[in-house]
Amino acid sequence: MRQLKSIMLAIWLLFIVYAFFLAPIKEGDTDYLTQILTMDAPDPMLVAVFSLLGVWPMVFAILLVTEDRASIPAWPFVLGSFVLGAFALFPYFIFHYESRKRKNRTSEKVYEILKGRTFPLVLLILSVGLVGYGVGYGSMIAYQEAFLESRFVHTMTIDFIMLTLLSLLGIAHHTYYHKGSSLKSYWPLGFLPLLGPLIYILISLQEKDEEGYR
Repeated sequence: MRQLKSIMLAIWLLFIVYAFFLAPIKEGDTDYLTQILTMDAPDPMLVAVFSLLGVWPMVFAILLVTEDRASIPAWPFVLGSFVLGAFALFPYFIFHYESRKRKNRTSEKVYEILKGRTFPLVLLILSVGLVGYGVGYGSMIAYQEAFLESRFVHTMTIDFIMLTLLSLLGIAHHTYYHKGSSLKSYWPLGFLPLLGPLIYILISLQEKDEEGYR
C-alpha cells in the first residue's frame, strides 16, 4: 500500500508540473474554453468531455462521501474536484487510511440524497446522453487537433483519464465499507469511464437491498 501511495504521489506531482508547465499551448488557446462556455459552435466531443468532467465529482461523492469514515474527511477533496478535478482527489487517496471505527461524517440530508438509486440513475442517463452526443456528432480529428495545440483541452483530457483510474480506488473504498465479497468482482468496471462506476453503484445498491431481505 505504501508503494502504491508513493507512486500516486509521484504521478500527482508530475501531473501538476506537466499541466502547468509542459502541456502544449498556442496562440488562441483559450478559444476552446470560450466556445464551450458560450456555446459558440464548439465541437460536440469537446462539449461532451467538458460536461462529463462535471459529472465525475458527483460520482466520487457517492463513492466516498456516503461512507466518509477514513482517517481524513473526503468531502473537502470531493468538493475541490468540482473545480480542480483529479488534482483535488489525488491527495485524498495518497494520504488517507481506511477505518470502520469512525462515525460517518456525512450529514443526514446529504446522505439521503446520495444513498438512493435516483441520483446515480440520473447521472448514468446523463452520462450516456453526453457520450452519445460526443461520439455521434463530434469529430475525433477536431478533438485531436485541439488536444495537440490547447493546454486547456490537453489537461482536460488527461484529467478525465486520471479520474477514470482514480475511480478504481473509489470503488475499492466503497466496497470496503459495504461488506460483501461479491462486490469485489466488480472493480474492473472502473476501467469503463463514468458508466462503469455508476453501474457498480447501482449493482451495489441492489445487492444491499437483497441482503436486507434475507
